[in-house]
Amino acid sequence: MIYFCEGNDKEKLDWFKIINIAGERLTDQELRNAVYTGTWLTSAKCIFSKTQCAAYNLSGKYVMGSPIRQEILQTAISWKNKGNIEEYMSVHQHDPNANELWTYFQNVINWVMLTFPKYRKEMKGIDWGKLYDTYGSNLYDTNELENCIADLMMDDDVTNKKGIYEFVLSGEERCLNIRAFIESQKRRIYEYQRGICNMCHKHFEFEKMRGDHITPWSKGGKTVDDNLQMLCEDCNRKKLNM
Repeated sequence: MIYFCEGNDKEKLDWFKIINIAGERLTDQELRNAVYTGTWLTSAKCIFSKTQCAAYNLSGKYVMGSPIRQEILQTAISWKNKGNIEEYMSVHQHDPNANELWTYFQNVINWVMLTFPKYRKEMKGIDWGKLYDTYGSNLYDTNELENCIADLMMDDDVTNKKGIYEFVLSGEERCLNIRAFIESQKRRIYEYQRGICNMCHKHFEFEKMRGDHITPWSKGGKTVDDNLQMLCEDCNRKKLNM
């Protein structure tokens, strides 16, 4: 049985998704390829979508996925157009080649290798395109970055090791998912304080209090009992905003 699909590109893609329910399911990028065929896609697949293709040989340690399932191509387009893959493919569908995308992809990976010359397995699967777009024009001391990364990799309070790479560029602590105090720690200190907030000195039930690092993690404070105080919700909020 043969189907003839008519309509605009979005309608065709939606239709392909609906019928993609039997046998081996196509990946999202394979579905897009079925819609946005043309000279650009032919060129892009030669670079990004073949076993041992140029893109895989360059980036296999840094990018998740299989070239033959179109996952490296999907990553490259997502990096280049900030996640708007279908928009990019529609605009460039009839370009004579995919040189623009390939040049950008090489720039990203080369920047990663130069900025972080020591490879670690945690580097695979990071959104390097976003980091390159944001920080790629900045000048960094690679030795200083490496020393900081090594220290953070050994820090048990850092639970998101992949986030270390964004943190050393941005300084945003949220990237690290710093380990929080567990319930038993908070309960011990709550009982030691007899339910009294360490800032406003009023009494609160355990559920109305929060575990707080006396010395912030950013200043060397660890997630241990000796560095824990229980604060009421208002005082905890005020300290976070200081």
